This record gives sequence, structure tokens and C-alpha cells, in this order.
Amino acid sequence: MAIQTMTTFSAQLTARALSILTAFLVMAVLAGGGSAVADEADDYQASNHKVIFGLHEHARIEALEVSVEAKLDTGAVSASLSAYDINMFERDGEDWVSFRLGIDGADKDEMELPLDTTVRIRRRLADIDEETQRTYTRRPVVRLMVCIGERQVPMRVNLTDRRNFSYPLLIGSEGLRDMRSLIDPDQEFSAGQPLCSVTLGMEDEGEED
Repeated sequence: MAIQTMTTFSAQLTARALSILTAFLVMAVLAGGGSAVADEADDYQASNHKVIFGLHEHARIEALEVSVEAKLDTGAVSASLSAYDINMFERDGEDWVSFRLGIDGADKDEMELPLDTTVRIRRRLADIDEETQRTYTRRPVVRLMVCIGERQVPMRVNLTDRRNFSYPLLIGSEGLRDMRSLIDPDQEFSAGQPLCSVTLGMEDEGEED
């Protein structure tokens, strides 16, 4: 009788130990899963929440190896980069464009990029050609990854001579929207130097216009 009682008691202890161990393992798994979920939530929030930029910010275009001061303009639509000696040509059946950057210290080398498209930009009244009376100018457009602060996005950037302007790069509403940004006119260079740690907008790269 005593032996049977001890055996039963031992079995109960073993079952209880297994139950405690199982509960511990379940809690550990849930804790690990919760941590992963929390990390994913943090990553999602970091890339999807709105950021506030000033009227002017430091920008980086890695493909061209240049850092510039950019004007952020919600009144414009597209982005514009200062360039001159612009020539469109064909290479292996594809359209390309060559140019020199209209940026101090970065205008020595000729750049070549695939042409994305061309865009018509309405001219100001003072810039209308008297001979042709054209009210617009056609500009080549290239695709570039543009970075401000932590965020970088692929943008369509038209090339035009901005050497008479204070800022060689202008970013319009399309790029600002893709960066999920808001503009505070009271701020300037609030994003600091470009870090480019978060890439946005790549899911749209394969879409056709």
C-alpha cells in the first residue's frame, strides 16, 4: 500500500513538473513572438509615420555621389536637378541623356543616365521665346534615389539649369508624398545630414505609367 502511494505521488509530481515546464515554454514562445511582433510594429511605424521637414533640407543622391541643399516646394509637382550641357542620345536601342551637374564642385565630370521620359514644363511669361512663342520647355527626366534624413525614395527628376537659383535641387509634391512628409515653414534643415537608413516607394518601381 505504501509503495503504491509513493508511486502515485511520484507520478503526480512528474505530471506537475511537466505541466510547469510546458507552461514555461509556452510563455517563452509567446514572449519571443511578442517581441518579434513589437519589432515589426516599430519598423512599420518608423517607415510609415509622417515626418516633418523644413523648407530647405540636406539631400543626398548616391548614384551621382553628390550631397546638395534642396528646396522643398509643395507648389511644384515634380523634382528638378540643376544640370547643363544636356544632350539626349540613343545607346543600344535605348534612350539616354548626358549632362554636367550645375553644382559647385561637382560639374567636372559628364554624367550619363538612362532616360525615363521627357516632361513639358510651363515657362514663366518672362521666359517665353519671342521667336517660337512656345509657352513651355521640354525637359529630360531620369530616375534617381533621393535621400533626406533617414528616408530615401526613388523619384522622377527632370534636368534643367538651376545655376541662377539658390538651391540646385527642388523637390515637389510627388517626392514629398512618397517620403510621407509634411512641411513646416518655420523649420530649416531639421532632418540633419542624410542617413538613408529607410527606403520607401520601391513597391511602385515596377508599375507602368
